[in-house]
Amino acid sequence: MKRKSIYTIAALLTIAFTIGACSKEERSPKLIVHVQEKDGTSASGASVRAWPGQNAGQPGSIINEARVDQSGNTDAAGDVTFEFDASVVLDLDVTFYKNILDTTSLGLDSTWVDTLTGHKVVKLEAIRQKSEENTTNEMVEVK
Repeated sequence: MKRKSIYTIAALLTIAFTIGACSKEERSPKLIVHVQEKDGTSASGASVRAWPGQNAGQPGSIINEARVDQSGNTDAAGDVTFEFDASVVLDLDVTFYKNILDTTSLGLDSTWVDTLTGHKVVKLEAIRQKSEENTTNEMVEVK
């Protein structure tokens, strides 16, 4: 009888240690937004806003806008990174001011600015996992 209870205790301890060793932590989502033009050229210096959108304030929804409404500019590669505390659905609004050199037939050069915009809706989830990474890559094309 003693032997049976010792085996039972040993089995329960083994299960408890196995479950404890496999514990997973919730990883906050990270979003990398790549902005490019229609021809595939990276849009360096584009302004990107990641925010809950206009319909976020509907009854029954609670949003801490200070943590969710983020803005940034793309680097030379056309990328910008945002980090969030929890799962979220976001609107990505992009504005890119492109300088265009215009050469006329008279040999006069003029520069003008074209405003290109892009929009996308993304869903990010805080997931429970062992690895440290919880990164989502999204591409927004400006037109």
